[in-house]
Amino acid sequence: MLMTPARSRILIVDDDAVTRAMLRGILGEAGHHVGEARTSDEARAAIRNAAWDLVLLDRRLPDGDGLLLIRRVQESCRCPIIVLSVMRDEQDRMLGIGLGAVDYISKPFNANEIRLRIRNLLASGRRSLDVAMDGPITRGPFRLHPATRTLSLGNRTLRLSPSETRLLAIFLTHAGEVLERERLTPRICGRDWSYEDRAIDVLVARLRKRIEDDPKNPRWIVTVHGDGYCFCDAEEETGDQTAATRPS
Repeated sequence: MLMTPARSRILIVDDDAVTRAMLRGILGEAGHHVGEARTSDEARAAIRNAAWDLVLLDRRLPDGDGLLLIRRVQESCRCPIIVLSVMRDEQDRMLGIGLGAVDYISKPFNANEIRLRIRNLLASGRRSLDVAMDGPITRGPFRLHPATRTLSLGNRTLRLSPSETRLLAIFLTHAGEVLERERLTPRICGRDWSYEDRAIDVLVARLRKRIEDDPKNPRWIVTVHGDGYCFCDAEEETGDQTAATRPS
């Protein structure tokens, strides 16, 4: 059973007072510390002045597109982001996830649904954080530093998004194992997988562009049709005998 860490710090970024009140009630009942921002400027100030465990981000803010804040959150907090939006277009949803959000919830939302998603995401995120504190994950030519979200690959150093970091950490520590979307989605996105859910596919495509010489013909992250994805065992490819750090 997933247990939500007590007193997580959650920032609500939404100009609608009713939405903020609803979320404040849900989060307050769960014992979390809640911060609020009504605009992009207020959100930037809150991000500069405090550390957050989760950000609930409205898609449309009075002084700009909420999606433009995703990078700022990632640079400052390294915490998961859930986008809230009245827009139900699938392309818009994929845009938010592609920029680094881990979930995209359409308004109006069900209180029980969002309560469950937040609880699962915080629990999943805390487990990932525990792994990150253990140190770098090394396999073959890959050396991932989850705490700083940096990847050393050959003579390159890449900075990854939080979602890319979590996904690559799982791939590196489960090399050679077929990982189904329904197994990856709860760990990466904090929710159950559904047939229409393309979040993992979007993240895999992004990660391939970062680490593959030819993303259309991947060497490392291969598709197992009908099942999911498998990370090619880098140790066999390179002869490197370094063991990957596995999460506890």
